[in-house]
Amino acid sequence: MDVRAFGSIYGQTSSLPFTSGFTWNPSEGRINFPACRAVFLDATGNQNKGYLSFEMSDAPGQTARAEHLQGDTIYPISCTALLSGSIGGAIVLY
Repeated sequence: MDVRAFGSIYGQTSSLPFTSGFTWNPSEGRINFPACRAVFLDATGNQNKGYLSFEMSDAPGQTARAEHLQGDTIYPISCTALLSGSIGGAIVLY
């Protein structure tokens, strides 16, 4: 099934472009939001030893933690909250 979006038609296996997002810094504390499509991590901070705690879309109320995260990388994850981390910052993408 093709997807019509952003004035184009994308095949079922194509990745759709991200249309919006917002920035978050771990010092801001927990933030809740509607389910996102991905999280981009900033390269500053602890690039190779960074961690991020989050709440996944399909597991409300449960905390997950990803470790050894690389900066300047898009992680395709659907989450509804960012809780804490040792990263330079993140951009939540829709």
